[in-house]
Amino acid sequence: MSYGPPPPGNPGPPHGGGYGPPTGGYGPPPGGPGGYGPPSGGQPGFGGQPPSTEPPKNYLWMNVIGIFGCTIAGIIGLIFALQVSSKWQMGDYAGAESSAKTAKICGIIGLVGAALWILYIIFLIIVTVVAVNSGPTYYP
Repeated sequence: MSYGPPPPGNPGPPHGGGYGPPTGGYGPPPGGPGGYGPPSGGQPGFGGQPPSTEPPKNYLWMNVIGIFGCTIAGIIGLIFALQVSSKWQMGDYAGAESSAKTAKICGIIGLVGAALWILYIIFLIIVTVVAVNSGPTYYP
C-alpha cells in the first residue's frame, strides 16, 4: 500500500532511506573515544583548580543558634553547613559554594527568629515588672 508521491516542496527521505545527517548542534562527545574519559573543555565545579585556596565559610555557628529561633531553618542550614567542607574536599567547588550560600540564608533566617524570641521574652519581662509595680488600685 502506498500513500502516493510526496507533496510539492517536501523532498521526502534522503537517498538510501533513514534519517539524514544532523543539521547542527551535534558534535563529537566530550572526552576520549566513545565519549569516555575526562571532559575536554572542563566541567564547571569539578576538577581543575579551586577558585580560592580555602573553602567557603560554612556559617555553622549561625545555624546552631538558629535552631533555637527557627527550628526548621536551623536544621536545614545545619545540614548544608556540614556539607561545605566535604564537597570542597571531593573537588565539587560549585557545590560547596552553593551549600555555603544556602547555609548562610538559613542561618540568617534562624538568627532573625532567635532575635524575635529574645525580644518577645524581654517584652514579657517588662510587662510583668510593670504589672507587679503598679499595685492594686482601690477606689472607695
